Order: sequence, then C-alpha cells, then structure tokens
Amino acid sequence: METSRPILIRSKLAIPTPATLLHRPRVCSILEQGARVKLTIVSAPAGYGKTSALVDFARRAPLPVCWYTVDERDRDLGTFINYLVGAIAERFPGFGERTLTTLEGVSSAIFRDPTPVAGALTNEIADLAVEFVLIVDNFEEIDGAYGLRGFLNRLLEVLPANCHLMIGSRVLPEVPVTRLVAQRQLVGLAGPDLRFTPGEIRDLLELSKIEISAEEAEALAANAEGWIMGVLLLAGLLRDRTPTALLASGRVTTETYEYLAQEVLNRQPPDVQYFLYTSSVLREMSVRLCRRALQIEDAGPFLAEVERRNLFVTRFGAGPKAVYRYHGLFRDFLHQRLRRQDPGRYAELHLLAARWFEREDDVEEAVYHYLAAEAYSEATSLMEQVAMEWFTRGRTETLLRWAESLPEHVKERAPRLMLFQSRLLTDQYDYEGAQRALAYAEAGFLARGDVASLAKVYNQRATLNLFTGHYQEAMQEARTALETAGERETIERANAQRHIGRAYIGLGRLSEGIAMLEQALALFREAGSLYDVFNLLQDLTLAFFTQGRLEEAASRLNEALAIARRLGAPAQLAGVLNNLGWLHYVRGEYREALALYEEGLAAARRGNVSWLQANVLVGMADLYRDIGAYDRAEPLYHAGWQIAWKSEPGLAFYILLARADMYRWRGQRTRAFALLGQARQMVEGEGLDLEKHGLLPLAEGILLVEDGQVEAGIDLLAKAIRFLERRGARREAARARFLLAKAFLRAGRQEEALGALEKALALAAEIGTDQSIVVEGQHAEDLLQLGVAEGLNCQETLEKINRLRSFAVAWIRSAGPSEEKEEVGGRLEIYALGGGRVVRDGEEVSSSDWRAAMAKELFFYIVLNGPVERDAIGLVFWPDLPPKKMIDNFHSTLYRIRRAVGEGVIVVEEGRYRLGDVDYWFDVEEFEALVEQARLLPYHDWRAEDLWRRAVTLYQGDFLPEVSRLWCVPKREVLRQMYVEALIGVGRCHEARREWEEAIEWFRRALEVDRLREDVHRQIMLCYKEAGRRSEAIKQYHQCREILLSELGVEPSEETESLFWEIAGKAAG
Repeated sequence: METSRPILIRSKLAIPTPATLLHRPRVCSILEQGARVKLTIVSAPAGYGKTSALVDFARRAPLPVCWYTVDERDRDLGTFINYLVGAIAERFPGFGERTLTTLEGVSSAIFRDPTPVAGALTNEIADLAVEFVLIVDNFEEIDGAYGLRGFLNRLLEVLPANCHLMIGSRVLPEVPVTRLVAQRQLVGLAGPDLRFTPGEIRDLLELSKIEISAEEAEALAANAEGWIMGVLLLAGLLRDRTPTALLASGRVTTETYEYLAQEVLNRQPPDVQYFLYTSSVLREMSVRLCRRALQIEDAGPFLAEVERRNLFVTRFGAGPKAVYRYHGLFRDFLHQRLRRQDPGRYAELHLLAARWFEREDDVEEAVYHYLAAEAYSEATSLMEQVAMEWFTRGRTETLLRWAESLPEHVKERAPRLMLFQSRLLTDQYDYEGAQRALAYAEAGFLARGDVASLAKVYNQRATLNLFTGHYQEAMQEARTALETAGERETIERANAQRHIGRAYIGLGRLSEGIAMLEQALALFREAGSLYDVFNLLQDLTLAFFTQGRLEEAASRLNEALAIARRLGAPAQLAGVLNNLGWLHYVRGEYREALALYEEGLAAARRGNVSWLQANVLVGMADLYRDIGAYDRAEPLYHAGWQIAWKSEPGLAFYILLARADMYRWRGQRTRAFALLGQARQMVEGEGLDLEKHGLLPLAEGILLVEDGQVEAGIDLLAKAIRFLERRGARREAARARFLLAKAFLRAGRQEEALGALEKALALAAEIGTDQSIVVEGQHAEDLLQLGVAEGLNCQETLEKINRLRSFAVAWIRSAGPSEEKEEVGGRLEIYALGGGRVVRDGEEVSSSDWRAAMAKELFFYIVLNGPVERDAIGLVFWPDLPPKKMIDNFHSTLYRIRRAVGEGVIVVEEGRYRLGDVDYWFDVEEFEALVEQARLLPYHDWRAEDLWRRAVTLYQGDFLPEVSRLWCVPKREVLRQMYVEALIGVGRCHEARREWEEAIEWFRRALEVDRLREDVHRQIMLCYKEAGRRSEAIKQYHQCREILLSELGVEPSEETESLFWEIAGKAAG
C-alpha cells in the first residue's frame, strides 16, 4: 500500500447539492430502516435517482451522516480506504490516525488478509461512541477492484453497531448478502422502489415551474416507467409543450436517451451548448479547473446557469471552491457527441487539460487526458516515470488499468509498465496474462537496448515457469538472465542462480540445486540483501531436508530464525517457525512441533499472510490427525483449504490427500475416494507432475488395496514408486515402499512384503527420518511385528509408535478442563454437566467429604448464583423452617462445604455469600463461553466448528440431574437448549461446506434432544433437497408434521409448508 498518504479531494466527501431535489417520504422511510442495520444497498441502473434519494435521506437523517462519492480513480484499495477514513474524519475531526498507520504498515499484505486494517477501522469507529451513517455513492466505479471484496466482507463482519453503511451503486456489490439477510442486518432498495409515482413526478416538475395535469403525469409515469432521468429530460420539452411522439405513447428508456438529450441540448442557447460540450472533457469541474485546464475565462456564470437550468449537474460544496459533476449518462452523451462531431477539438481540449494537469503534478489526471487524446507518447512517458514508485506504493489497479488501456501497438513503448503488469498479474495467479505482458516488456527493452532490464524480464519469466512447474524452461530463462546481467547487476545474477537452483530441485537433481543455491546465497550476502539471504536459507533448508541432511537443514533454519527476529517482520518469522515446526514434526517431536506451529500461526496472523496461515494450519492438522484427534484436525484442514484452493494449488492438493488418509484410517473409504477424485480433477493442467504421477497414484493405490481391490492397488503403488524414485523424492518413496509392503501383506505375499519393508526402513535411515512410517505404522502393526519376527530392525519404529500414542493420551488429558494446566495449590475443577462433582488439587471430593447431599447442592447454588444473601438461600433450601432453625441449618451446611473444599472457597461480603478468589475451572462457564464465542463467527469459519465441537464434547449431560429442587430447573433447560444449539452449529458448519450427510447426522442428534425443534426438521429437509434426495426430504416433513400435531396440536409453520411444497413440486415435476 501507499507509504505516503494521498491528498484527498474534499469535494468527494461533501454531501452533494442536486439542482432539484424532491423529498420522497416513501423512499426516505425505507432508508430510515437502514439506519438501524449494518448495511443498506441502493442499487438500480443509471438515472433512477439513487444519489438524490440518499441526499434526501442525509439531509433529514436523525443521525450524523458521513459521505463519500467514489470515482474510478479510487480503485486502488489503499486509496479507497483513505477516502473512507477521510469521510468519517470530515464529520469527526481527528478520526483515522490508527487506521491509516496500520494501512501503511501492512503494505500489500492487505490483499491477502484485510483483518488488521478492517479491525483498526472498526475499533476507531467503536471508540467514537456516536451512532452515525456512512454513505458510499457511485460504488459501481470501483466494483471488482482487486482486494475490495475481501476488505468489505471483513469490515461488515466486524462493523460496530454504531455505524450504518449505505452503498449506492448501479451494480449489486459483492457483499455477504445471504448472511446479512439471515442476521436481519440488510435493507435494500432497487429500481422498482425508486421509480417515481405520478404524484411524485408532478411534485418534481412543479419545482422546475412546470405544471402538468394528473392525466399527463399518469401517462408520463407509464411511458418513463418511473425512470426519473427520462422524466427530467422531458421537463424542458414539457416546459415548451413541445409535441413529440414520446409524450404521447412512446417509451422513455435508456435506448431513447440520446434522442431526448439531444432535444434538450438543442433548446439551450448556443453559448451554453458550447460550454456544455467543452466542460464535459473534465471528470469534475470548478471555476478554477475550467479556467486553468480548458482556458474558459467566464466559467463561473456558465456553471451557475447550467445549475439554474437543471442540466443534470450536481454541486459539491459552495462558494468559489464548489465542484460540479455532470450526471454520468449526460457527461457520456456530451463527451461522445463532441468526439464524433468535432474530433479535432475533442483531442485539443484533452491535450490542454493533460498538459495543465502534468504541470500540476497530477499524473493520474494527466494520463487520463493524454489517453483520451490518443497522445500515447506523452501518456507512456508519464507511465514509465512513475511505474516503479506506484508499484511499490501498491497502486495495483491504476497500473493494471493503464496497461489495459494501451492499444497493442503501443504497449512496447511502456516496457517498464508491462514488466510491473506481469508481476501484478503473477500475484493474481493470471500466469497467461503475465506471460503476454512480459512479451511486450521484452520487445520494448530490446528496442531501447536496455540490457539490465532485459535480465529482469528473463528472471520474471523464470519465476512464472517455476510457479507452473515447467522447470526446464525456468532453468533456460534464468541462464539467459545470468548471461544478460552485467557484473554489477549482483541482485539479478543472484536471482538467476536462485531460479536455476530451484529448478534443479524441482527436477530432483538435489546436489546441483544445492550447489547453485549456495552460489546465490554468497551473492546475496555480498549485496547485503538481508531479505534475499533469508529466503535463500529457507530454500536450502528444504533441499537439505529432502536429502536427509537434517542437521544442515536445522543449521540454516536457525540462521534464518535469527534474521527474522532481527528484522522484526512477523511474516518472515511465521515462515521460519512453520518450517521449524515441520522439521520437529518429521523427527517425531510432536510437543515441540505443536508449540512452534502455535507461535508461527500467531506470527502469521500478525503479519497478515494468509498463505502462511494456511501452511501452519495444515501442519497442525497433520499433527492432530496423526494422534487420532480427528475432530481437531478436520476444521484446521478446512481452514487451510479455504485459503489454498484458489491460490495455492500444491497445498490444496496436499490437503485433499491428507484428509483422504484420515478417512482411510477411519474406515470411511467412500469419502476418501471422493476426495481423491477431487484431487484428480485438480492436478489436470496445473503442472503438478510430482503430485499427478507420484503422490496421487500412491494414495489411490493404498485405498484400492484397503477396499479389497488388492492387485489393482499394488500396480498403482508400484507405478508411483518408480516415478518417485526417478524424481529423487526419497521421503515420499520411503512411505510408498512401506505402503507397498502393507499391500503385499494384505495379498498374502509375505516374502515380497518383507522385501518392501526392508527397503522402506533402509531409505528412511538414509534420509534421517522414519516419521511417515511411524504414522502409517499405527495402522499396520501386524506388518511391523512380522518384521521383528523375521529379524528386521522394526523394534525402534514400534517404540516410536508407543511414544506417539503416549503423547496422544497426554494431549487429550491436557485438552480437558484446562488448556494450560498448572500445579496451583487449592485449585478446584467444578463439574455440573452430567452430574455434580468437585475435584480439589487433582482429588475428587467424595460423598463422605461432603457428609450430606445438601452441602454439595448449596455449594453449586452459591457458585452459580453468588453473591447471594443468607435469607434468599434460606427461602430456597429451608422455606418452611422458622428463622432461627433456618440460620442454624445454613451455618452447619456451610461448615460442611468449607471442610470439603477449603476454608476460603466460600466467602461472605456485606452479608452476601459467593465463591472466593480461588483458582477454579467450572464446566458450565466454559460451556457457555464456548457457545458465546461460536455465535460470533460465521459457519464457514473453521474456528466456529472447533468451538461448537468443544462445547458438544464438554456437555456430558443435563445440569445437576441429581438435584430435584426447582432452583436449578431453569438453568438446566437453558443449558440443554445451548447444547442443542451447539449440535446445530456443527451441522451448519458441515452444511456450509456442502457436506449434506454429516450435516443431517448432527441435526438428527439435535432432534434426539428436542424433537419439537421445527427449524431443525426444516434444516434436514433443506439438506436432503440439496443432496438430491427429495423423497427423504418429503418424508422428513411428514415426520415433523406428525410430531407437531401429536404433541402440540399445531400444523407446521408457513415457512415449513412453503419449503415442503417447493420440494414436493420439484419431486412431482
């Protein structure tokens, strides 16, 4: 993003002043509803009065209103955010400093994760503690801009209740409409809502001193179909009572717009017509701009006259600094008419404006006008001057727009722009577009004889080939870059050597790759490029690990970790921690790996690098999967997939295979086959040769074996092994040999099984890790026991499996009541779900310790309800006893509590009893906290599923089922319903991933607790419908109806009935 803050055009932050504005109570009342929700969308085609409706509301709104009129210059995300902050600061001076500082700090990382900037903005909004409306008009000008959708969606997720966003747009913005509707946080106005009624048309024309009859208003409303732009175009004709077929019976539409506009224009004085045509060259007008840029000396009176005549102009601000804009349709009409009728003058005016804006250092406006004038030499000259700076500042959309606006024969004149376009398109995974841009860059630099820049082109092309898995081509391009770069071009030479090294490694020629990477590392050290040294160390780590040189890999990682901490860059730190975690993982050091992954994930989130978050999440998922904690692994894989499936095909493929292994181990082979089918589709055309010819056949082969298709599976495994060994992928080959041994044993071919096992163990010893064999060995202990019996060195592997299982047991225990257990004297663990019990310092308080059930019950009552007065307790526990007897019973019971759980556990303050300041954990509080946190997250968020599942696990049964006293009945019911909500929550998470069977299973568990939940019956119907099982959906409806009739004597709701008829109708059809 931009390192220096842009100068904002303040007129865009002022509420517009239309020449004629009619108050429309009907429309305003709808917008007033929007002042009570997160988002209001006013969406309709041009000319329907969107801006006027928003201005009408803004002038009468009961809340402060901040305004931002967008234009096409705001497509860069950083510019948009600066204006958004500026709009609020106009109304609340001093606002936005923290947000803008955060924006400057995240650089281009905002495109991957907008959370920090969105979070800073929403925190500042919340700190205002004032309710207000933020209106963003003309949104269509930036719709689809790179990064905008992600930022807006994240902003709307966390937008505080004191801010109400309203968007005016010709197109429907890409926002989470479904979720906002479900949350009742969206109000919408479309074309039909904005159409003018006959009465409104009469009132509007009356403001222009045009009187028409009710019948004429009816006819006009019918002809214009409520399109107010058409009505306003006719206003001038109606003023003169001009006969026209359109007034009689024709339709006033966008197709007839140009005819009507020409009619209106023809009735203006010649000098006004001249001014209209001339001023339409500018995107916005002021007296100063017209005078300086277009040399119109008497612009002030003309602007006033245009506004007086209501010629589709809107004023922003007042006085000498007022800025005017024509309505988009009218400006386009004037602009294009000028171009067609007088192309010479059209070009001359744009050149005048361009040269003035260039002198004023307004590069963007100058380029716009040079392009309009087709003065490509001047345009490309300016583009080339600022391309590098704007690339660094994150002006992504502007650079891309410039590059796309140049005709094909001109692109070579802007090779630097084309090079940066290639890099930007590479970041957006448009590799074909990036290659085309490079071709223009290469031709342009060749024409200039710019050899140094040609080396950059060849290195960029090498990068593209590496990304697409074309290693030979990458090596060829990098060698050309190496030959082209001069001796002083140290960085380009180092980059070329790095590309060659990475290509060697991709081809499996590890030793040559490492040697070349070492040469590149020396050059980067010589150049003093710390970031490049850091990246090279990471490359070398992977190469050393692949060769089984784990100590050298660890050495490089430790140096990289020191650099990352010195740089203070969280993204780089996250990458090293992820790799270190992985290194410990493959060594079987799970506890250390988990700690590193957790620190790495925190750093990745601070650094806002989504692809790194995905890698860490998947690493943690692998770890949890390996120890059998599948419920923890699944949401982590899903979270990684959400990031990787569009932008990281290699990682997305890995996730599919990792999940397939997990389901294979669980015996769910159908789901495993489905995942591998998805993986098969993914590798086609992606250039993922290792994945396509090695890893996928490996996964398919072992799955076929375990599905009973043993010989077919063995053939695939053998094929995969041949490919992996040719590629030098030795870790994968070791695992493949072990899987082949497992397959041979399944086929009864014991000798071949032992041979394959021996080769697997030998290869694992060579590469320095047998971790993949240990993990798979948990599901093939018969094979390893056979190896021991036959004298193979399998005993160590079996011991590692036992250690892995011990870690799993210890982890499961530690993930119980406290995520961070510490030995603290007097610690209490209080359980009420499924039966009351208390654990003190690791020892359960027994019935004899309590001495009486009343003491235990009173303890839970005070924990849940304290602080509470003694008399209130007496009314609950001893309502029929006289006061003295009640007091005696209370104190004797309290004495028993303190003997059982400790003297300071129950304390009294000002006559009220409560739990003292002790170290405790209470399952009810934990359960409620998990549910509350989960409620705040959307169902597609992996954290939501994790929280819902933890809540389900924690709910071991009803609240204090042994207590029959009435005080606990309401709490019991509330917690039971929260448990149902948690079951539904897990189901909804599966539903969000379109996993219909799993969703139905969880919804049915909810119905087992509360069969009267009609909404859950309906959710099951929806899942069956989406899964194409309509007959079962209909059956579910009948079950629901029967239950409601028999137990409540009521029919299903209208919503359920509508869904039933929708499904039944489809079934019948």
